[in-house]
Amino acid sequence: METEYGNGPTPLFDIKVADDVLEYMDERGGDFRISTTCSGPVLMPVRVRPAKSTDIPIRSGSHVIYISRYQIEWVSEITMQMVPRLPYFDCENGL
Repeated sequence: METEYGNGPTPLFDIKVADDVLEYMDERGGDFRISTTCSGPVLMPVRVRPAKSTDIPIRSGSHVIYISRYQIEWVSEITMQMVPRLPYFDCENGL
């Protein structure tokens, strides 16, 4: 993905990703995005919430997490609190 920071993930930001989030991403596969919602930052698979060209990509394990440029300065750690807790996510969509 082409961004204003070049091609692919860049180590511009030191953001800690909790171990349980890494496990969560490994179980589901693919890349993820942190987007802005009225409830705060939310971690979603890019197949549900596609990355935008203005997002900042960071590498975490074998995944890329795209972070909204509006969230990047406020996010210092990615935790399971950012994962939506809706019953149908795990069951119907395999998210």
